[in-house]
Amino acid sequence: MATQAETDIGPPMLVVVSDGPDLEASLRAGEREVWRWGEPGADRRDGKRFHGDPTDPATYEWVRGARAVTTVVMLRDHDRARRVVRAIREVRSDTAALILASGIPDAPGDGTLARPGELRDVLRIDIEEELLRLEAERRVYCLRNFVSAVETVPILVHPDPDPDAVSSAFAVRALLERTADSMPIVTRRAITRPENRRMTELLGIRVVEVGHDELLAFDRIVAVDTQPGDLCVPGGPELAIIDHHPFEACRSAILHDVRPHLGSTATMLTQYFRAMDEQRVGKVLATALLFGIKTDTDGLTRKVTPEDVEAYAFLQERADMEVLSRLERPAYPVDAARAFGAALHGLCQQDDVVVAFAGELTPEASHILADLGDFCLGIETATWALAAGFVADELTVSIRHIGPPPGAGA
Repeated sequence: MATQAETDIGPPMLVVVSDGPDLEASLRAGEREVWRWGEPGADRRDGKRFHGDPTDPATYEWVRGARAVTTVVMLRDHDRARRVVRAIREVRSDTAALILASGIPDAPGDGTLARPGELRDVLRIDIEEELLRLEAERRVYCLRNFVSAVETVPILVHPDPDPDAVSSAFAVRALLERTADSMPIVTRRAITRPENRRMTELLGIRVVEVGHDELLAFDRIVAVDTQPGDLCVPGGPELAIIDHHPFEACRSAILHDVRPHLGSTATMLTQYFRAMDEQRVGKVLATALLFGIKTDTDGLTRKVTPEDVEAYAFLQERADMEVLSRLERPAYPVDAARAFGAALHGLCQQDDVVVAFAGELTPEASHILADLGDFCLGIETATWALAAGFVADELTVSIRHIGPPPGAGA
């Protein structure tokens, strides 16, 4: 989690501080940018060099915008190695650290790994796997510190939250071992879809609706699967943001872990748990997170990464599949089901366009319009479907399209 949010999220960085030769030649760091410290005038063949006093925080100002930062430190002066880690963490408190030196103890749980010897002797597993574990461990450490200073820290999810948001918020609270009273899950608009409400009922997750002014009264807020820009105001609450949507700058964000390349926020929380103690992922939590990943990636068919697949497989072994199957089935109250049926009874089709009108709908039943549109696309020869109804005296239309662009969003 970065300590400020003024720049775009860049690629993850590996910052190497070593007074020995060719340490980075031993690194296989995936998509990371590898930067090596050197004295002024040092060899700069690969262009990935930086200079300055490695124990001075000002030397690392340029890492603020990185998606994630890990430092590998190998210095003959062990006290200097410790000061290097402290310096970079003054700029990015979420920096994970691998120190290759003897006589430096680990700090269990804070994302610091100290080992004697050469890199190739220390790491017996893929270095990227180890770096991801250290980074997740460090993020959790920073998040614990963020919430520990305040008695009540709400977890804010987006309005009308979906399973990814709800499951991720539930996981944050479990990860930090807080109660529902000290870390309530809140939203600015209550859940409307029946299957999402059923998720909260079956898994025992309470989501409370709150107003904007109520949120401004808190000292700190953890925002999950959302980036509430309207709370980034002078005198507003300090924020910790965990999200997989495109990054939005917010000066109130004390911490942020924003990874738009991932398919779900639930994937990120699964990684947190696996870095800390995967045995703590019980059946209820695994079911919630699995449902979150499944819905946000459309069953691993949309915007999915190897990290999403790995998290999915891990959770599938631990989830209650019977409960999951109940969550996946559509759920309609009787009045919504009747409106759905009446709309199908009265639908009309002209060429490849199907139109269905559901009449008057309550706000709680308005979600059937999207399902109705999807259903109508299944009608033979249909490529366009319009499902409409009056919701609170306003005409609401859901448009669906299959085929070449331009589509419904054009």
